[in-house]
Amino acid sequence: MGVVVVRDTRLVQTAVIGDEHSDVPVVLPTEAIELDGFRHVHAHDTFWCGLLLGGCGAQLAHKLYVDRQCHFQHFPQVNGAPHACRRPKVGESSADHLYVKAAMSRSLLDHGLVGRFAFPPPIGSLLDLDLDLDGGVALRVHMDGTVPPDWEDDRIPVLGPGVVPEPGVFSRCPYVYRVRCESSRASRQVWIGTQSLAHPTEWVPLADCSWTDDGLITPAANEILRDRPSATAPPTDGHRAGALPENVTRFIRGLEAAQRTGTVEHVRRLCDGSGPFLETLAPAIRADAEQALAEARTWLAGHEDYQQRVFADLAQAVSEKRAWDVRSQLQTAAALTRRGASPAEQRVLTAARNFLRYQDHLPEPGSARPVLHPLLAPRPKRRRTPKAVPRPQQAPAEKKEKGKKEPNTARTERRERSAAVRQARATLNRLQKGSPLPADEQRKLTDELATAVQTAGDWLSTGERQQARSWIKKTSQAKKQSQARDRQGRRELPPHVLESAAAAVRGALKKTAREQTTTTWSRLKQQLGSALPHMTLADRVEVLTLVDQATPADQALLSSLVAAGDPDMMTSYRKVAAALGLDVPADDNDLRDILEADVQQVHQHWRRQ
Repeated sequence: MGVVVVRDTRLVQTAVIGDEHSDVPVVLPTEAIELDGFRHVHAHDTFWCGLLLGGCGAQLAHKLYVDRQCHFQHFPQVNGAPHACRRPKVGESSADHLYVKAAMSRSLLDHGLVGRFAFPPPIGSLLDLDLDLDGGVALRVHMDGTVPPDWEDDRIPVLGPGVVPEPGVFSRCPYVYRVRCESSRASRQVWIGTQSLAHPTEWVPLADCSWTDDGLITPAANEILRDRPSATAPPTDGHRAGALPENVTRFIRGLEAAQRTGTVEHVRRLCDGSGPFLETLAPAIRADAEQALAEARTWLAGHEDYQQRVFADLAQAVSEKRAWDVRSQLQTAAALTRRGASPAEQRVLTAARNFLRYQDHLPEPGSARPVLHPLLAPRPKRRRTPKAVPRPQQAPAEKKEKGKKEPNTARTERRERSAAVRQARATLNRLQKGSPLPADEQRKLTDELATAVQTAGDWLSTGERQQARSWIKKTSQAKKQSQARDRQGRRELPPHVLESAAAAVRGALKKTAREQTTTTWSRLKQQLGSALPHMTLADRVEVLTLVDQATPADQALLSSLVAAGDPDMMTSYRKVAAALGLDVPADDNDLRDILEADVQQVHQHWRRQ
C-alpha cells in the first residue's frame, strides 16, 4: 500500500526572495488590487519557501484571486504529486524574525556598526545578535515564548509579543526591551518597546533608536537612565532580603507588585495602612520595610500627579461636553483606577459614563426597559373617500409647459450619476488607504459605495466596478461571520456544568501560577480532558468569570494567565473584566501591558502558596 501524502491547504503569506537560503523576507498582499502593484515591484524576483522560515526550500508562485484571499503556492512537482511541506507558520507574522534582523542590520549600518546574526533553533523563535564592541555586547530576541528568557545569561533579552518577564526582573534592571512588527503594505515595520515599573511600555520605530557601547538605546531608556538616582551605599545593619522575616518579605513584595500594576489607589491603601504593621517590627528589621515604603511613596507621588491631571482633563471635557475627548480620556482614567478609585475619582468616572450614555441615547442603569414601538403600525381605519371629480382637460399651454420639464429630468439624472461617480471614487480611495478601518466604519463606507455604484452604473470603469464589488463582498462576508459568532455566543451550557468546569479551571490556573508560566485555552482542554467540555465563547467567558469571582479585589485575576498566553482570549478577557466590574483600556497594546503586570502579580502571589 502506497504512502498517502496529505496536501498542505494553509494559505502561505510569507516567503523569501532569491533562493531557499535567503534571509530577505516578503509578505504577499491579500487583496487583488494590491497584488497588481506587488507584481510590478517584484517583476524580476523569485519567491521561495525559505529554510529560515522553517520551510521546505521549494519555489513559490503567487496566486491572484478576486473572490478570496491571495496567497503563495508551491510550484507543482514534476510527477504532479502535492508538496509535503511542514512549515510551522505561514501567516504574515511568520517572517517577523527576518524583518527584525533586516531592520537591526540597517540601523547598525546607519550608526557605523557591524553585527553578527544567528537563528538558533527552533527557527522563527530566536534571533541572536553579537556586536563588534569592546564590551562584547550581545542580544537575544525572543519572538515568542517557546524558549524562556535566561536573565542570568550574558545576552540581553528582547521580548516579543506575549513573552512575560519573570517576577523580580525589574528589581535587577530598570527596564526591559520589547519588540513587535506591524504590517505596512507588503512589508513589516519593526517597533521597539521600553517596559518599566513606573511607566507603560513606550513604543518607537527601531529607526528612532540608537546604538552605544552598551548596545541598543531607546529614547525612553535614555530618560529612565538619566532620571535614575545614583546608587546608594549598602545598608549598615547588614540585613539582606534573604535574611528578612517572611512577613517583611511579603510586605515588600506586595508593595513592589502593587507598583507593577500601576494603580495609584492600591499603592495608596498599602502605604496608608502600613502603620500598625511597622509598629510590630524590631528597629533593625523595620528599617528595610521603611525603605521599601519610602520608595513606594516616591512612586506614588509621581503617579498621583499624572493621575490628577488625567482626571482634571476628563472632568473638564465632561463640563464642556466634548464627547470625543471624554471617550478617549475615560479609557485612560478607568485603566489607572481599575484596582480602586477615590470617591472624587469615582464621581468623575460616573459623570463621564452618564454623559456618554446620554450622548448614545442609552437608558440610565437600573431604569425600566424602554417600550419598543411595533415594527408594523396598526392599520388605519377605513374612511369613505369622495368620488373623484373629473379633471378639466389640460390647455395647450399647460401641455407645452409639461414638455419643457422632460429635459430637466435628464439633466438631473446626469448630475446625480456624476455625483455618484465622484462619491464612489472617493469612497474607494478611503477604503484602500494603508491604515485599517474599524469594522463599523468600513461597513458604513461599503453601504454608501453600493448605493453610489448602483446610481453611477457604466459611468464607472470596469476596474472601478470590480474593485467596488470586491470591497462590498469582503465586508458582507465579515458581517456574516460576525453574526455567526454572535449566534454562537448565545448558546450556553447548563449552569451546573459551567460551575463544575470553573472549579477545574481554577485549580489548573493555580497550578500554572505556581509554575510561574502562562497557558492557553487549548492547553487547559488537554490538561483537564472531559472536565472541560467543548464550549462557545459565551461559555468560556462565564467559566472564567466564575473562576475569578472569589479573587480578592487587591489581587490580579487568575484568568490573566490565559489572556496573556492566548491572544485569541483577549476579547473574552475584556468581557470577564466587565462582568467583574473592572475597566480595561480599549487599546490592545495598553491591555497587553496591564496583562503583563497582572501575570507578574499572580506569579508573585502563588509562588509560595
